[in-house]
Amino acid sequence: MELRHLRYFVAVAAELHFGRAAERLFISQPALSQQIRSLESELGLTLLERDRRGVRLTPEGEAFLAEAKAVVQQADRAIEVARALAEGATGRLRMGYVRTMPGGLPERIVAEYRRQFPRIDLTTDSGSTVDNVERLRTGELDVAFVHTPFEDADELGCVEIATEPLVVALPSAHPLSRRRRLRPEYLMGVPLVYFPRRNSPGVYDRGLSLVYGAATGPQVPDIVRTEPSEERMVVAVSEGVGITLLPQERAATMRYPGVVWRRFTDPEPTVPLSVAFGQPPAPAARRFVELARELGQQPGPDNRPRL
Repeated sequence: MELRHLRYFVAVAAELHFGRAAERLFISQPALSQQIRSLESELGLTLLERDRRGVRLTPEGEAFLAEAKAVVQQADRAIEVARALAEGATGRLRMGYVRTMPGGLPERIVAEYRRQFPRIDLTTDSGSTVDNVERLRTGELDVAFVHTPFEDADELGCVEIATEPLVVALPSAHPLSRRRRLRPEYLMGVPLVYFPRRNSPGVYDRGLSLVYGAATGPQVPDIVRTEPSEERMVVAVSEGVGITLLPQERAATMRYPGVVWRRFTDPEPTVPLSVAFGQPPAPAARRFVELARELGQQPGPDNRPRL
């Protein structure tokens, strides 16, 4: 048994699809199938069941997966440590938080990066998605958290690492505040306070389409006011001007008198959180992106206040 056999098995178990796993591993699907059969033959176990409905782990496969993952992760860690030692793991990294998700996962990623690479001079700043993208384009930042999609930055790399639920801010006296969860159709015709589209057209369009296109057909939101910041949007809600939409992580930091927050019913609309970076990424930036992708796939503690 070789380490690559374990990597192949872990990839197939993650995708439950030989074609997607083969693409991820940069090998052909027949070669991947052959390697998995070889592993099963050596172990004397059937790890995966294959039929017309797809691929499933057997009970033996489930048990073996935990051990295979541990071996692969330890090997990857050993390789990364060796690379860091060989390269000195020194340098500078200029990183930007996204203002609408300042804590939570981004904070965990940065803390873990500092722990793993203490000799990297990491400096941080914060801005909107459009601010961070522009600073990446001009070389002021090396990596930045952003919400996607964003525009006019084909020269940048971008990796989606997680999604965040979109939630609704309501005036506390609004009839909808009596409901624990909201259906998108409840918001049709309700005045909306939102940010100007020019701030981030992609994020603007995606958020509205997820909410106002999720009812019985695409609806035009009744946008009665635009505000330049999330703080001003929430103030407008407290004044009874209308409702607004924000990522849950940001909403949890913006408690305001006269405002209540409500989540949507399932399936909830979500906002993607991504890491964008200049191309080609320097070693320090590459490590940050790899770590962000790894931690984004792991379940983390949900320390957000309940809405």
